[in-house]
Amino acid sequence: MNSSKDPMMKNKILPLILVAAVLTLLSSNPAAGKSGDAFNPITDINWGEIDFQIQGICICPRPPPIFYEIGLVVSYWEPFLLVDTVSEAFYSPMLGSSIGSAAIDELGGKNTSSDSVDIANESTFAQAHGWLVPLLTYPCSRNDYGLWMTEYDAMWQNDYLSAIIHPEAALYANKAMQVACMADAAAVNIGWPLDFMPWCVGSGGSAYPMTGHVDNDNIVQANSTVAARLLYKLNRIMMICDPAENLCGCDYTPVWIKSHYKLHTARPDTRSTYPIGKSSLIYESGLNPPYMGAKGSNDEFLWVVYRKQKCCTCCQ
Repeated sequence: MNSSKDPMMKNKILPLILVAAVLTLLSSNPAAGKSGDAFNPITDINWGEIDFQIQGICICPRPPPIFYEIGLVVSYWEPFLLVDTVSEAFYSPMLGSSIGSAAIDELGGKNTSSDSVDIANESTFAQAHGWLVPLLTYPCSRNDYGLWMTEYDAMWQNDYLSAIIHPEAALYANKAMQVACMADAAAVNIGWPLDFMPWCVGSGGSAYPMTGHVDNDNIVQANSTVAARLLYKLNRIMMICDPAENLCGCDYTPVWIKSHYKLHTARPDTRSTYPIGKSSLIYESGLNPPYMGAKGSNDEFLWVVYRKQKCCTCCQ
């Protein structure tokens, strides 16, 4: 008898095919569904934002016997940092691929755009990675170092533990101080973040705690806040410096100066540059569609961070 026409043989083959398909799926990389274009420094940076200017003459003190040097004041916006904010631990939109795997599910994010609408009142959580990029290291120097991956940062996972590096958060954990952030939100949306309110991230809410937990279920806005919090944290732990305060050097600012930074999304798609805390309603249309954006998987973001550079060319 021709076995190919034997119904008993078909009943045996079909389950084997299904088992093989399931085993293939289970053995595949759990991040295989996440992908995107790797960061391109030529096309993914808004070069028009740099705005290079020469603003006059400057004098910087020098040790004897020189005593001082004269130079030119130069000013520009430097794209110096890339920040991933991701719902899947160890996935990097900057690379367009995973850079590891999580042993526990808790390291992954929650409240992604594919979740049920029933969780509208829940918060958003994202891991973040900070990558320093040496694109414009001249004429102003920098005193930055290292990279940061929050999957290895216990304080990023726990709001209470994070207070170790920002105990002042207790001063702002009340309704009055949080309502005051509405003023910062209004100001930043017309282009002027309020530096005297460092605990606010404009329309993104609070800069504290410096963790991946944000009380906002708007995926884009919440991830923008996560990127801002990582930027603040890198300032707090003095991993990056602020070169806009001192013409003759780069100062560490544990309390950040928000107006010295701007950012824009580069994944899942690129957008224009805006101050820290800008409302996502202005730029989120079509940015994070279901499943896949124009340049990468949805719910996985890459932010290009610019900082204000202002220095005296004699002393760099």
